[in-house]
Amino acid sequence: MIQILTLILLLPVVISYIVMLATYLSQSNDKQGMLFAIKLPAHAMEHAEIRRIRSRFHKQMIQIGVGMGLLLIPFVLLQAWFAFQLIYFFVWFILFFVVMVIPFRRAFRETLALKRANGWYTDQDDDEYWANGFTYHNPNDRRLFVEKRVGIGLTVNTGTLGGKIIMGCILALFAAVVLGVSFMVIVSEFTAPTLTITPDRHVKIDYLFYPYDFAVADIEQLALVDEVPSGVKTNGEATDQSARGDFRLDGLGKSRLYIFKNNPPYIQIKLADVYIFYNEKDPVLTRRLFEQLQELSGDH
Repeated sequence: MIQILTLILLLPVVISYIVMLATYLSQSNDKQGMLFAIKLPAHAMEHAEIRRIRSRFHKQMIQIGVGMGLLLIPFVLLQAWFAFQLIYFFVWFILFFVVMVIPFRRAFRETLALKRANGWYTDQDDDEYWANGFTYHNPNDRRLFVEKRVGIGLTVNTGTLGGKIIMGCILALFAAVVLGVSFMVIVSEFTAPTLTITPDRHVKIDYLFYPYDFAVADIEQLALVDEVPSGVKTNGEATDQSARGDFRLDGLGKSRLYIFKNNPPYIQIKLADVYIFYNEKDPVLTRRLFEQLQELSGDH
C-alpha cells in the first residue's frame, strides 16, 4: 500500500511531467515561424531533414518519459525508509529536468546547424544568443529580462551582471534547500530523542531540533497510554514512522511529541501549559522510564 507521504511527493512528479511534455512537445510544431526555438522561413518547415529531426524528437521524448517513469519504482519501494526515499526523490527530480530537455537540445542544435548550412536566415536572427534554445546570454543586450522562446513569461539575460547574480542566487538557494532538507531528514531517520532524569530531578529530552526539559515537580499528571490523539503539526516533523516537535492534538491542545508511531505504549505527561508524549522504540524501555517517572513524581 502506498503511504500518504509517497503520494504527496508523487504529486509534483505528475505536475512536472505535464508541464515538461506540454512545453517541449509543442516546440516541434511551427509556432509563428519558429521550430525548436529556431526562427525558420516558411519553406524550411517541410524540408525532409526537418521532418526527420521532428520525428526523432518525438520518439526520444516518449522513450525518456517512460524511462524516468520506471525509475520511480525504487522511489515507491523506499517508502519504509523515508530519509532514503526523500534523497532518491531529489536525485530523481534533478535527473528528470536534466534528461527531459536532452531531445530538445539535440533538436535545437541540429535545426540550427541545418539552418546555417542552407542559409535560412530571417530578418530578426538572434538564435546564437539562445543557448540550447531556452537560456538567453547576450552581453550586448542591456535588458535583464527577455521574453522566453520556450514556454511563457520572461527569462533572465545571463549576459548581464544582474542576470549572473540572479542565476547564482537561484542555484545557491536551490542547493541550500536540497542539502538542508536532506540533512534534517537524515538526522531524523538515524537519531532518536532520548529522555533522561537528572540528579536534580529534572527531565531532559535531548533531540537536535526540538530539545525540551522540565522539573519533575512540574508534572501535573502522568499516564501510560496505548494511543496518541490525532492532531496537526505546528512546528515539527512527521513521517509515517515518527512524530517530533510541536503539535496541537484533538482534545488536548498544545503538545510536544517524541514518538515512534504505531509503537505503544506512550508516556503521557501533563504540564501546566503543554502535554508531552514520549516513547522508546523498545516498549520495555518505555515502561521502565515510566516507572522511574512515576516513582519520582509520586503519581500512583
